[in-house]
Amino acid sequence: MTRCFLAFEFAPRSLAYLQEYLPPAHRLLAEQRGWPLRLIRPENWHVTLLFFNDLAEEERARVWAETERAAREGTWRGLAFAWMGLSLWPNPRRPSLICLEAERYPGSAAWPLPLSQQPFCKGEVGHLLAYRPHATVMRLRGRGRKGLGKEWHGLAGDLPRFDAARIRLDRLSFFLSTLSAAQPVYAREYTVGLD
Repeated sequence: MTRCFLAFEFAPRSLAYLQEYLPPAHRLLAEQRGWPLRLIRPENWHVTLLFFNDLAEEERARVWAETERAAREGTWRGLAFAWMGLSLWPNPRRPSLICLEAERYPGSAAWPLPLSQQPFCKGEVGHLLAYRPHATVMRLRGRGRKGLGKEWHGLAGDLPRFDAARIRLDRLSFFLSTLSAAQPVYAREYTVGLD
């Protein structure tokens, strides 16, 4: 059995923009402010659609067949989330990550994924009810420090200006997830374009 997930991927120009935008933010927080942060590798940046703790190979193939059909029928064509920039995740009081976050997306309720059926129902289907698109871009080491939320609030003017118009998603992929001591490894099993 394998941990796996469906995820939207950034278009190449969006990845290039994020590779320019994120290192200065990381330097400000980690080097100048002493936050215990690790920058996530660009190849691991993605926006999770649905996570599965465990699916066998034949279950993954069934999930992908249904998902690919929906993608080819245009379900996610022209997908545009309302990106807000960086945020502490899951909340400022007890952050474990820094994410690129978009506003809640109520349109996810209309996505034709058969969430009540096997094997889709094995996924974390509840999070689609109040879908918060986000991409993990930095990870806090250990438990972090107290007061990061207050400090974060005061940093708003010091962080690089974020250009939401430069963020575009161009693929939906199915990834296998392997956890490691250094960083997780995400192997793409299937992919389909969104245009």
